[in-house]
Amino acid sequence: MDCHHLRALILKIQDYLSDDDRKRLHFFFGNDIPRRIRDDPSLGGTLNLMESLFDQDKISEQDFTFLINAFDEINCLNAVHILREHMRKMQTNGQHQSTQTLATILLQDPDETDKYAHPNCE
Repeated sequence: MDCHHLRALILKIQDYLSDDDRKRLHFFFGNDIPRRIRDDPSLGGTLNLMESLFDQDKISEQDFTFLINAFDEINCLNAVHILREHMRKMQTNGQHQSTQTLATILLQDPDETDKYAHPNCE
């Protein structure tokens, strides 16, 4: 999955957050974000908060459990559900891709593989 999936989900989650939810989220991340961001619980301020978490590598497309835990702590259960479902899909897709790669390796013609591995050998 590309890096836009998580950002799109974060935008979707914004629709579920009330002003009080945003204030609680900013308060929760008090030690993790700069004061100027923490003091702006608007939509723009919350997106800046998320960007700050990306910049600090506290969340990424591969690991956003930090964000799930934060939403869980402030009781934003819709956000928790959306993010956990995304994580489940990522894990399922990862397992599927690993299986496809393994199947491709196992199904290769050994003569073809040897020909390319040792081009000077006849």
